[in-house]
Amino acid sequence: MALPKIADRFSGAIQKTDQEQKIAELQAEVERLRATQSPDLEIELQELREQLQNQSGEVEIDLDLIDPNPNQPRQTITSESIQAKARLLKKHGQISSVILVLQENGRYMLLDGQLRTEGARVLGWKTIRAVVVPMPKDLTQSALITFLGFEDLNPLDKAEAVFKEVTKSTDLTIDEIFTLLGTVLKRIERDGNSKELTNLINVSTEKQQQGLEQLGVIDTEQSLLLALLELGLNPSSVKANLMPMLFLPQDLKDAIRQRGLKGAHALALATLSAKGLDIKEEQATSVRITATNKVLNENLTVPETRELIKAIKDKYLKHKKSESKEVKAVIQKIKELSEDSLQGASHEQLQQLRTLLEQKLVALSKVLNV
Repeated sequence: MALPKIADRFSGAIQKTDQEQKIAELQAEVERLRATQSPDLEIELQELREQLQNQSGEVEIDLDLIDPNPNQPRQTITSESIQAKARLLKKHGQISSVILVLQENGRYMLLDGQLRTEGARVLGWKTIRAVVVPMPKDLTQSALITFLGFEDLNPLDKAEAVFKEVTKSTDLTIDEIFTLLGTVLKRIERDGNSKELTNLINVSTEKQQQGLEQLGVIDTEQSLLLALLELGLNPSSVKANLMPMLFLPQDLKDAIRQRGLKGAHALALATLSAKGLDIKEEQATSVRITATNKVLNENLTVPETRELIKAIKDKYLKHKKSESKEVKAVIQKIKELSEDSLQGASHEQLQQLRTLLEQKLVALSKVLNV
């Protein structure tokens, strides 16, 4: 299934004037650069912003007239991040304009600049400097590209936003995506074509389709990988780093959203599970929360976090030893010792066996602390 380029989603918009047409084209170029994750992204974005400003002019918009995008990817915006942005605005002023789209009701919807807008409200500003652009056809994906290329989304928000878009584009469920992505990437890796897949990120949709066909990726698999590539994402990285975010326990998701826990730390802490520690789920959750608090309070690095996790696992698993082949062999021999064999043995042998077994039972009781 061919997926259109982000820029194409703007091409059909009804333009009332030549000026609006130029604005739409420039905004589409912004989205194209973000989708390709150009190395000079920020420089080119600034140049395009200036062009947008020259075409439409920056305008002061009443903050009370600005609505958030209900489908925006950022689900986490902490008071700390808003206060930090407010301090920067107070110190340096508003350096870059926010991007708004005009709605039919005369109000504006925020496309880019959520933190700046919230920071301005904290400072008590009545207006904010903005550039108004035409409404994109697919505001959800447009906002997602904006955030992926410009804002610092936490990994959980990013994962949820990406997979929300992919499920919409492919009609696949999260479980189906998980299975399909794992299968196709394993095959590509087995064939030694992982590098070829990565090279498709920054090419056109047509070349992406051709490249995937050459890798033997067709039908639903192709639709899935195209959906990720269109967002400028490496499918292998998505599987390794983003998808696991969706399956984190709730306490770790809360720590990411409410306390700023990093993704790499969360993935490491997730191994402190009931299965991983060989304890009950409730106890594992308590252990994990305590470890998470230590990581955050002491600002531990990822290597330090892994050392902490290793120590915790050693504590809970120290009594869990590997299965002894020698003991296993003895158990099997005893099982094979039939009543007929015992009846055929001499009285002296049976007495010797009984004494030996009694001695071993005493030793076994000591080991088991019985």
